[in-house]
Amino acid sequence: MSDSLLSVRAAADLLGVHVDTIRRWTDEGRLPETRTPGGHRRIPREAVERLRDTGDAGTGGAPTTAPLPDAGAPADQAWARHALVHARYELDTQPAAGWRQSMTDADRERSRENGRRLMGLLLQHVAGTINEDALWPEVRRLTAVYAVKMRDAGIPYAAALRAALFFRDVLSESTSFYPASGAHAGVELTRKVNAFTNEVQLAIAEAYGVGGPVDGPRGQA
Repeated sequence: MSDSLLSVRAAADLLGVHVDTIRRWTDEGRLPETRTPGGHRRIPREAVERLRDTGDAGTGGAPTTAPLPDAGAPADQAWARHALVHARYELDTQPAAGWRQSMTDADRERSRENGRRLMGLLLQHVAGTINEDALWPEVRRLTAVYAVKMRDAGIPYAAALRAALFFRDVLSESTSFYPASGAHAGVELTRKVNAFTNEVQLAIAEAYGVGGPVDGPRGQA
């Protein structure tokens, strides 16, 4: 096989996604492909690396995420890479939700920036490289900025919460498609992702005035 062409498995490994995702992207034209005489798919390495490095799903648009970790990165970074690509794909292919339609272009850009910063905090949390005393206040602050903007734009609480649930589902699916090595590590990854997304949902509720402040070690069930 030419070094410029990748098998479905090699492309999936490079992006940190499931092989079925690669097949779906080629079927939809989001990744170019050629076929061998035997009918096997081959994907240009350049197209795969472009998607890996920008998070763009082949639409020709400008990059919408920070550069992704290189292939061969530690498991936590590889998982984050998969989550970013998966989120971009779901946002590009699903009909625009109410919480997106109600935002201006400037609001969307601020939301994306907050999302990138939250994802960076999540990666540090998963990798265990940030003190929780510093982590949770910053998660609450960034989430509150997003939630207040949504609230002031007249977006209902349920719609704002639905946005958080969308990303929670993307992160949960990513833990399934990119399992950590060993059962215990996989459980720990799931626990950390759940604690983080729980914190985000609680902060949205507080910004909308739903219930009172939550005391104690938030982020824990």
